[in-house]
Amino acid sequence: MQNDWVEWLSIAEFSYNNRIHSSTGQSPFMVNLGCHSNTGKNINLSTENSPETEQFFKTIKEIRDEVESVLKKMNETMKRKWDLKRKLEVEQSSGDLVWVDVTYYNSDQPSKRLSAK
Repeated sequence: MQNDWVEWLSIAEFSYNNRIHSSTGQSPFMVNLGCHSNTGKNINLSTENSPETEQFFKTIKEIRDEVESVLKKMNETMKRKWDLKRKLEVEQSSGDLVWVDVTYYNSDQPSKRLSAK
């Protein structure tokens, strides 16, 4: 059981806001602020003498891989459930009888009973 989630919450939020979303085609940072955030990818820092940094990057990679696999499973589950509820379209051709709801149909007749049937 992971009990240090509070330490990772800000990193998870940053990662979520820095990722390009399929619905907008942009990251939330770009949509809200008009620019991408600085992730530090372009900074060349030496980590040769820092085992803590190596451990940190290893932990981040493990968490990211785990989250990615969970999101893939979630997407597959959501798709499967959506496809089960989805109704197939009924093909209709000219001359078929169909049911028409006339609740919001306006007629020129003074009474609904007097309109053409």
